[in-house]
Amino acid sequence: MRRRFRHRLARVLCLAAGLGLSFAAQAWGPQGHALIADIAAAHLQPAVRAEVSSLLAAEGHHRLDEIASWPDAIRHDRPRTGRWHYVDIPLDAAGYKASRDCPHDHCVVARIPYFAHILGDRSASQRQRIEALKFLVHFVGDVQQPMHAEDHDDKGGNDVRLSYFGHRTNLHRIWDSGIVDHALDLHVRSDYSIDYGPTRAAAIRLDRQITPREREQWTRGINSRHLNAAAIRWANQAHRLARRVAYGDLPAPPRRHWSETYQQQAWPVVRRQLERGGVRLAAVLNTTLGR
Repeated sequence: MRRRFRHRLARVLCLAAGLGLSFAAQAWGPQGHALIADIAAAHLQPAVRAEVSSLLAAEGHHRLDEIASWPDAIRHDRPRTGRWHYVDIPLDAAGYKASRDCPHDHCVVARIPYFAHILGDRSASQRQRIEALKFLVHFVGDVQQPMHAEDHDDKGGNDVRLSYFGHRTNLHRIWDSGIVDHALDLHVRSDYSIDYGPTRAAAIRLDRQITPREREQWTRGINSRHLNAAAIRWANQAHRLARRVAYGDLPAPPRRHWSETYQQQAWPVVRRQLERGGVRLAAVLNTTLGR
């Protein structure tokens, strides 16, 4: 099961590369999604942890980080899910507007409460709940990524071609994985798998930096009845960071010797969004599955 999942994800990424794309809806790369899942897993209530473990075990998995990138792997076979990974809030807009940014609920803001409802419905089939868990873990991470909460007529930054630390890339991919990998020295293998050991160790380090006050602030208002409002707040927060940092700190061309400065400005923001994602995911799972 896990090998088939990895091969499917690698096939999708290779197809995207062959088409000249950089997987605009990927959001965090597998490292980022695994970091968020690992931080969340450390803060699940005992009963919730047991239920999550039972759902994971039904497909031969043991940890949340093993399924955190599954929604990226199935996009080729289920293209309808593509728009669920992000929300196109115009970069110059004040914030999220459902009628403009999320038609027919096809955006990450609407999908978070949708899949939380299915996961929490114990009358739903096991298969439905497992799939809902996979989407929920992924999408709570996606909505924290600034490039997934903005629209600047450049395909989420994919059209902004750049060279970052000597590697040809684009703005979206830098925020997906470039900043994370450079800061934490984490790398994706050629088959798109990751080494979970270093990633889990990095998640522990990030988790230890979070203060009790930050945990309280980041989870304020998270409950099963108002999860849509929480998702909107997270998207608006990510949108502001896209405008202020992702684009605001991007120097005008020609960009010479800019990577180090941009990394220093962007990494604290990326680190904080990963930490927020982990803390918020734990709170969503606890409120969704808590009895």
